[in-house]
Parts: sequence; structure tokens; C-alpha cells
Amino acid sequence: MQSSEQQYRDRVQQNDFFDADLEDAHRKVSAQTAHTSVNPESNQKTEGSLAERFMQTLQQIEETKNVDPLVALFAEDADLSNLVMHQPIQGHKMIQQFWQNYLSVFDQIHSRFTYTSEGNGTITLEWVSEGTLSSGEPFSYRGVSILETQNGKVQHFRTYYDSATFLPQGAKQ
Repeated sequence: MQSSEQQYRDRVQQNDFFDADLEDAHRKVSAQTAHTSVNPESNQKTEGSLAERFMQTLQQIEETKNVDPLVALFAEDADLSNLVMHQPIQGHKMIQQFWQNYLSVFDQIHSRFTYTSEGNGTITLEWVSEGTLSSGEPFSYRGVSILETQNGKVQHFRTYYDSATFLPQGAKQ
């Protein structure tokens, strides 16, 4: 049986790397996650891994523009950062504002997850987002998001992507 890393490299070389869908990402998460989330207070299993819930919820807010379900996956004192920020933002209110501002840039957006890894309190998501900017211009960009988790919530969220997508048309050449 091939390792996850070798499967990833093979897919890149076969040029079908970006054909992955959310179900494929779910299979990868299930295959790579050796533990089951348990709520220590109730001793009940939680439905789906945090990675699966995050991916599904992100796709949901892209459709509905209601960011509250995604913000609910973050701890109250969580922080969030990307390469554009000088320092991370912290807390639900600031994280909610970030996601609202992010979505306001797009007329339509859909994210596909191309690789997912979850374990030891860390989730890594590689993704491709496509759609149209609020200006009507089509876009496609890819990136990586790293989520550090505690007690079933996102504690630290960092995301890295090609921000050139958001430059005015003439500046992209």
C-alpha cells in the first residue's frame, strides 16, 4: 500500500491533482486519522472530524454568506492570520469580521480541498478556490490553511495563498 505522501506526489505528477473533491478529502481524513474525537464531559463521540466539519462549513458559508457556523468552530480566544496581516486577530468578533470581509470580495466562490491531513492537534488543508470577484472578474487561486486545535475547536488558524489574484487586472501581468 502506498503512503499518503507517495499518493499525493503521484497525483501531482499525473496532473489530476486538482480534480479532488470534498468526498475525496473526507476519505483521506478518515484514512489518516487514527483517533476518534470524544467529548470528555459527555464521553460521546462527535460527528465527523473537525477537519471534515471545517471543510463542509466553509463550503456552506461560501453559498449562504452567513459566517456564524464557521466562527462557531473557533475557540473564544482563537487567533487567525494570513500573510497580509501584520499580526494575528483574536476572538470571535474579529474572526467573524475577517470572514465577512473575505466573502465580500467575491460575487461567487467555491473551494475544493485537494489534500487534507489531521492528527496531533493539527489540521492541514490544501485547497483551490474558484469563482468571480465582486468586480465580475473570474478568479482561481490555491493555498494552504493550517489549523491548530484544542478541545475540539480551532485555536490557531493560519492561511497562505497567492494574493496576486486580488490585484487589479492590469497589475497581474
